[in-house]
Amino acid sequence: MRIVSDNVQLIHPSLHGAVTRKDAPPIITAITKCVASGIHAIDLNIGPMGTQDPTVIPYLLDVVRSVTPLPLFIDSPHAEAARQALDTGHPDIHVNGFSLQPRRLDAFLPLMVAHEQAHFVGYLLTEAGAVPTAQDGRLQVAAALFTAVAARGAHLLDRLIVDPVVVPLLWDEGAFQALEVIRTLRALDELAGRPVQSMAGLSNLTSGKVPEAKRRLMEHTYIPLLAEAGLDYILMNTNRKESLRAVHAANLLTGGLPFSWEALPTETP
Repeated sequence: MRIVSDNVQLIHPSLHGAVTRKDAPPIITAITKCVASGIHAIDLNIGPMGTQDPTVIPYLLDVVRSVTPLPLFIDSPHAEAARQALDTGHPDIHVNGFSLQPRRLDAFLPLMVAHEQAHFVGYLLTEAGAVPTAQDGRLQVAAALFTAVAARGAHLLDRLIVDPVVVPLLWDEGAFQALEVIRTLRALDELAGRPVQSMAGLSNLTSGKVPEAKRRLMEHTYIPLLAEAGLDYILMNTNRKESLRAVHAANLLTGGLPFSWEALPTETP
């Protein structure tokens, strides 16, 4: 599993203000802290940023790229924000994401066709934007998503990253939903008839008012399940150092390489 930090929340007032004022130091500090955690990519949660001032997103990416060449996921429901990011020409810019909702399909799929180097995250949500609740509901949505993407070109499936949508355990049937995510991940390749990339948001699992010790316990229990199911990208809070170590340990067990105690970090940066 490749670790994607979800800690750069540009919808947070402090960072949002820094970007809109074009004040680089707070942005650089946030990105530097993420990179120091030993991650593989960064999710930039920009929300509606860029829809009013088209200079903001290019500025943001220039600042981020001054710190790191790591892959960046532009996390926004607005296709215009994604377009602005992709049009900067910076390498390794990807989009998070879209779903079967007609307006989002219509807005994001043309971008996927036009930008051949970018990967796009597709959420397993119904056309109404809801999380499937029935058993195998996510697989039914995945089949429809594959069909919709392939209609624009079967080769686009190579750049699709499927997010089965982890929901909070506190939801009705939250434990059932958590296991549905695992079952879905295991079945994606067979359903598509080809290898399928996947991403899941670990932080969603324990969102809400949860004692920190219990949050850690559930994250550490779920991480190896995700790894064994073949998850490619784990989107997570990289300030939770014990959870980072759990990901590294799970990768050692499931990565197919000879095991080495030396490869297991006892401390995470």
